Amino acid sequence: DAIDTVFLWWHSLIILGFLIYITYSKHLHIVTSGFNVLFTSERPKGALKPMHIDLEAMSEDDTFGANVVTDLTWKQMLDGMTCTECGRCQSQCPAWNTGKPLSPKLLIMDLRDELNKRGPHLLGAKRNSDEELQSALGTLPPLNPEVVEDEVIWDCTTCGACVQACPVNIEHIDVIVDMRRNLVMGESRFPREMQGALQNLETTGNPWGQPPQAREEWMSGTSKQEPLEIPLISDNPDADVLLWVGCAGAFDDRNKRVMYDLGKLLTMAGVNFAVLGGEESCTGDPARRMGAEYIYQMLAEQNIEVLKGYGVRKILTACPHCFNTLFNEYPQFGGYFEVLHHTEYLNELVREGRLEPKGQMKQTITYHDPCYNARHNDVWKGAREVIESIPMASYKEMHRHGHGTFCCGAGGGRMWMEERMGKKMNMERTDEALASASDTLAVGCPYCNIMLSDGVDERHASENMVVRDVAQILLDSIEMAPSKAAGSSTNGDRNGHGANDDFPATKDTEDMSGTATGPDDPQTTDA
Repeated sequence: DAIDTVFLWWHSLIILGFLIYITYSKHLHIVTSGFNVLFTSERPKGALKPMHIDLEAMSEDDTFGANVVTDLTWKQMLDGMTCTECGRCQSQCPAWNTGKPLSPKLLIMDLRDELNKRGPHLLGAKRNSDEELQSALGTLPPLNPEVVEDEVIWDCTTCGACVQACPVNIEHIDVIVDMRRNLVMGESRFPREMQGALQNLETTGNPWGQPPQAREEWMSGTSKQEPLEIPLISDNPDADVLLWVGCAGAFDDRNKRVMYDLGKLLTMAGVNFAVLGGEESCTGDPARRMGAEYIYQMLAEQNIEVLKGYGVRKILTACPHCFNTLFNEYPQFGGYFEVLHHTEYLNELVREGRLEPKGQMKQTITYHDPCYNARHNDVWKGAREVIESIPMASYKEMHRHGHGTFCCGAGGGRMWMEERMGKKMNMERTDEALASASDTLAVGCPYCNIMLSDGVDERHASENMVVRDVAQILLDSIEMAPSKAAGSSTNGDRNGHGANDDFPATKDTEDMSGTATGPDDPQTTDA
């Protein structure tokens, strides 16, 4: 009996001692992880935490985002206490995997350590008096760069790989964007190359700085193409579908060709559609993810007013970033619309027999999943089904695909920033695509199109692989004579209906675009 009593007390002391120990160790996640999962945001995966700003009442004394540790939300603090330090987020991060300072794991741990360091002192001051608490708050160091270096914050592409990989539902992107909001709106401290894009967004409604009337030039096609007759929504208010062109589709030469081909496909299918033309502005996605929330909200409110004014209900877009913002974030400001990505809509048209890919394409095609489609919005199936519907085309999956896709490097506003450290993300993804030994790299995003086309050119591999949007590949098959194989087409034909058939030059297009130089259940794979 004495031995039993000794062991009973021994086990009790061990258990009670461990319960005390875990509050001071990384094992605290045993207690907090369940609560963190329970309180995971009910927002769509691709939507950022809303930050409503009264644009007319803004003052210099306003605090934006997260400047000090007490500016973090309770959920962001709980995220820090929940981290298991497993490193899954770090292993999937494209920035970390290409030699950048950003580690999602270390970021969360640094914020947790800062909270543990400052918390007891703040609580003690609060117990004493309000004056002492205010004094203690005034001595808190800024999160950037005292706790987290600025470079770490700007390396993020908001691709969501870290959030997807986390077993305890830590929301890394929200806290990163909150720190960006403080740096941009509170400190005016950000990479210098961002300034031009932000100024253009604020003054012209697009990061390229082009005038609104230039948004209709893509319909003219190249010198060897017939102009498309696509009505403006003001002339066709009863259109079933509004085609949202997007800034890249309107101003970048590569993506002008994509929009022309998409417009041609919709016309072939007999779709009653229209465009906004000069009334369209950037959705604000780059501004919001760069931290310029006030510019985003200005653009969002302007677009929502225009869309509601025309009674628009269904929107079609070829840009996953526009898709995500229109579908997931505009509802935060009263804009509720049905939004479709063009790969899904084209797949519907093929299934219904309104588009028939009959031309044989004797080539191997691989597909790069855009992060804001596959990971943030679970949109991945339509593109593969369109490709697989093309006669004689052979589809090959890349190692990292679906939810486990690897970022091209342009998201989170990085399209407008330089990569100065490590290997460029677009080159990492380009090398993976080239390793698949495919003839064509299919894309479904204008940013991915730019980044991966540049990657193929930089590798001098354009003779071996061409980058084409899914819409262009589908149009190739439809327009091809049934007896002709795409494998015999010239590289120029495959890479834009004539390599030298350029669109009319758009001022600064090349400069701006160069600033950042079929499974049923796609599996997330380790990097």
